[in-house]
Amino acid sequence: MDLFHRFSSATSSSSSSDSSDSSDIIKGPWSAEEDTILTRLVGQYGARNWSLISTHIKGRSGKSCRLRWRNQLSPHVARRQFSPAEDETILAAHDKYGNRWATIALLLPGRTDNAVKNHWNSTLKRRYQRRKLSDFEDYDPMTALSLAPPGMGGAAVTERAESLPAGSGM
Repeated sequence: MDLFHRFSSATSSSSSSDSSDSSDIIKGPWSAEEDTILTRLVGQYGARNWSLISTHIKGRSGKSCRLRWRNQLSPHVARRQFSPAEDETILAAHDKYGNRWATIALLLPGRTDNAVKNHWNSTLKRRYQRRKLSDFEDYDPMTALSLAPPGMGGAAVTERAESLPAGSGM
């Protein structure tokens, strides 16, 4: 890929003139060479002080380096498909915690909040919506209604039916 196309002229939100290096920010995919450099630098400096690490990778910010390491390159990141057990854990946790992906990711060792969120949005959300829809479709309001007089509740009808002699048609 041509380096010219990898650099973009990012606009600064501040009006200060000391942000002249913001035009050197790379946006887009990481190259294999950048990944190798980042892995070497994390080995040298540790998975911290991302601003220092980013000074050694032209055009990448500290935040970009941290996210690349945490979500892609770290040896602690699970690089396998989600198991059915993990899917069920995510579905149950989503019922309890909603879209708190970092909280849900703590329940799944080796999974990042970003990986859990992406898996939810790409696969599980549709399954969850179908499951909720089928639960709704299985509900029949007519069978849930009681034919007992007001104030009697449904229990009175079943008690009366049980007290009738067998074969009486009820």
